[in-house]
Amino acid sequence: MSQPRTEQDLAFRREKGKRTLPVSLLVLLGLVAMYLPLPKRFVAFLPLVLAVVLTVRLLRFLSPRNGREKVWPALTLAMVGLLLSTLAMQVAFYDKVSAYERCLDGAQTTIARGECDQQRDASMLGLLVR
Repeated sequence: MSQPRTEQDLAFRREKGKRTLPVSLLVLLGLVAMYLPLPKRFVAFLPLVLAVVLTVRLLRFLSPRNGREKVWPALTLAMVGLLLSTLAMQVAFYDKVSAYERCLDGAQTTIARGECDQQRDASMLGLLVR
């Protein structure tokens, strides 16, 4: 009697793994893309939005199960939401963020980096970064 239950549980775990792995890879790809230079950084929207869609599908798949199995997908959804909001803020303040990054790219000493930090703090970006 326990044999069919085990096969059914194994099939469920395989399906859960098939649905979880792409989400993890897309989040990792989006996180790596966040470290690209500023204009190229916005390519991170694509894998992060796909990760949101796949995570919602995973949560729907897990809906008949108990709550413990839904914790990690829910945390993943929250983390992806934070990354997407970070990208949205960089879009909203694109001029100030790009000027700050150009300043940091040209700064070769700690004094020059300090001047870039003063430039960041003097703008609206300083209120958001702190």
